[in-house]
Amino acid sequence: MTVNAAGQRWWAGAAALAVFAWTMAVSWPADGSLWWQEFPPRVVGVVVIVAGLVVWVRLPSPRIGALMVFGAAVYYLQYLRSADGVLFAVGFCLAYAWMGVAAHVLMTWPTGRLSGRVDWGYVVASYVISIGTQVARYFVDHPTPPWGIGIAKPVTFWGTLGSALGAVMGIGATGIVLWRWLSTAKLRRRPTGPVWLGFIAAASFKIAEAVATVLTTSLAVKTALAWLFTIAVIVMVPLLYLVRWVLRKLAPEVLVNLLVDIKRDYTAFADPAALQHTLSKGLDDPTLTIKYTLDSGELVDIHGRRVFAGAGSTTEVRRRDRLIAVIEHDPALDAQPKVMDAAVAAVGLAIDNARMYATLQAQLEQLRASRRQLAQTAATERQRIQRDLHDETQARFFRILMLLDTAEHEHPSAAVRRAHTELTDAVRTMRQLTQGIYPTVLRDHGLTAAVENLADRAALPVTFAVSPRRWPEEVEVTAYFVISEALANVYKHAKATEAGVRVQAEPGQLVVEVTDNGRGGASALNGLRARAEAVNGRLTFVSPPGHGTTVRAVIPGEALCES
Repeated sequence: MTVNAAGQRWWAGAAALAVFAWTMAVSWPADGSLWWQEFPPRVVGVVVIVAGLVVWVRLPSPRIGALMVFGAAVYYLQYLRSADGVLFAVGFCLAYAWMGVAAHVLMTWPTGRLSGRVDWGYVVASYVISIGTQVARYFVDHPTPPWGIGIAKPVTFWGTLGSALGAVMGIGATGIVLWRWLSTAKLRRRPTGPVWLGFIAAASFKIAEAVATVLTTSLAVKTALAWLFTIAVIVMVPLLYLVRWVLRKLAPEVLVNLLVDIKRDYTAFADPAALQHTLSKGLDDPTLTIKYTLDSGELVDIHGRRVFAGAGSTTEVRRRDRLIAVIEHDPALDAQPKVMDAAVAAVGLAIDNARMYATLQAQLEQLRASRRQLAQTAATERQRIQRDLHDETQARFFRILMLLDTAEHEHPSAAVRRAHTELTDAVRTMRQLTQGIYPTVLRDHGLTAAVENLADRAALPVTFAVSPRRWPEEVEVTAYFVISEALANVYKHAKATEAGVRVQAEPGQLVVEVTDNGRGGASALNGLRARAEAVNGRLTFVSPPGHGTTVRAVIPGEALCES
């Protein structure tokens, strides 16, 4: 904290204590009240002022501490109801304004910011109800001093309405706190849980006091509930700090265990994914991710893919003054800097090792991207060659055939007939060649129709099961040529009597299987493997002698879904 910020904090604390002293001077003792009834509630504000100054320093955002100090000062304005004239009017109208500030603190804990419409709506409603009902009550009911604990007060519509709305808001706040408790990750419960539980404990007495006012119970009951609220606040504030201190002391024990595990076997954490999982588990933060820096300054994730820095909370990891990684985590860890420092110290060397692994992964990812680009370029070039042969060269051949037909009719001869036959065979061969380069049926109708075409032209019976879907072009082209080449191997080498083709979509990949009942004993299949690996796929085969061959290719592809 800077000198200027520290000065602001102490000036705010001094101002709040000055309000306390001033209100005590003009309102003590209240007529009709006993000093032992008045004194404990007046201590509450001082306790909250001290707590607010501590929170102002401890939490990353100073807003919470400032609100607590301000709310404690506002709390003392209610004691001006023991004075006369303008002071009484101010004290009466702002007697419960501190409840609006308390709601503001609760909704913004621990970040100091209102995060959504529910928070904003609740805080605005709290201020309107806590101040508005008192202002209306002042101008309608025309109250007169003095007011204080233990002094009977007249029952009026606006007084009852204010108490009823206060009870509703208290119950609503309790519901919001419980919902946050149930829906919040364990990491966030550690620093905020004691505060929420303390609020519920203290608020329950205020809610009971408001309900007692609505039900017009005896003055003794309401006085007792007010006292219980006072005791709850005075006891809860130091108790909450004790609980938070204990939790902070216990938190590093998890990191100690983490450090022991890492020191036991550094190699187990060389894998970035394993290290990220372990650190995430150790800090109770399922959102935690580790991004590693390359020598170029770029960031990569645990899989080596290039990523950008996030906009959330981060902790930098440095080795010899060089940034090697960035840990992105839940903002709740910002309030526990010692825990994060201990975590970074515990996994420092492991992160350095994992960074080298991630760098290698990034190089592999770059190689995969190059392979994908080459495969896409090859597919595009196949299409171009197929289109040129089909649209231009084949068209020229057909024109020559028409000229030969004309010549044969006008000047029939064996040479012309032989030329016509040879050219017809050449056109048929070229048509087969263009289909082999890039089959038109695959482009126009998809993989199912293309496999059916292969089965129809096969030299032996081929059964196939292919879902009638369209997949990305790169995936379909690779799958088609794997099937085509695998069937060609069956014809040439397997001495099989039948073959089968199965194509099945799985999450993020397409699985192709080609089987036969041939003699087995296949080896290498380097051509098929190279084709699959060109798109970052993988190819395996099982070919025991005498029991046929099963070729299985897994082709990765995003957005594998029905078109």
